[in-house]
Order: sequence, then structure tokens, then C-alpha cells
Amino acid sequence: MIFTANTPTKQAMIRGFLQRCPGCGKGHLFRAYLKQVDACSACGEAFGHIRADDGPAWLTVMVTGHVIVALMMSVEALLTMPLWISVFLFSTLSGAMVLGLLQRAKGIFIGLIWQTQASEAISTAALSTAD
Repeated sequence: MIFTANTPTKQAMIRGFLQRCPGCGKGHLFRAYLKQVDACSACGEAFGHIRADDGPAWLTVMVTGHVIVALMMSVEALLTMPLWISVFLFSTLSGAMVLGLLQRAKGIFIGLIWQTQASEAISTAALSTAD
């Protein structure tokens, strides 16, 4: 499935969210859970030099935290349940959300970095300061 959008940045981010190549939308973006491929198998675009660093973890924690806290407050206001059930339920739900969102968040950041060519700007700045 090739996703197209009005803006190339949005298109690259959505293709990254779908775990596809931000350029062509055909090749896979990951070879393992969080290990990105070195290059797209369909178009050959290189991704090995792109580092998302802490961005995906930050986005995942922000989304998960807001959803879980809102859900926890709503459930606790409506239902009375033992503390151990509440802790088990919301801990399990938090873990599942983090595992489900982390790879997709990394795909979003890889698509954004690829589209804006931020990794080239960082490497060029590092080379110029080394001289």
C-alpha cells in the first residue's frame, strides 16, 4: 500500500508509522522490532545513517501516559475495585501500549528525519566543527 498525502512531510511520517519506506511506501522500514533496515528493498533509499535517538521513546511515553492516566481516573471514578486489580490492569495496559507504539513512533521519527534531511545537516555540522 502506497500512502499519498498533500504534504511530503506528512506522507513520510504516515508511511513511517505504517512501517514502510518513507520514500516509496513499498519496502519494509524495520528488519527486527526496533532495528531499521540499512536500505529500502524496493527503491534502495539508505536509512542506516538515520538515528531517531530518544524521540520515539519520548513520544511513546507522552501518548501512553496521557491515555492511561485519563482512563485510570475515569475507571476509578466509576468503579470500585481492589488496588491489586487496578495496579495489574493498568500496568499491563501500559506495557502493551508502549510495546505497540514504540516501533510506530520510531517509524514516524525516521520518516520525519528522512524527509527533512536532518541527519545530513547534523553530519555536515559535525564535519565542519572537526576541521
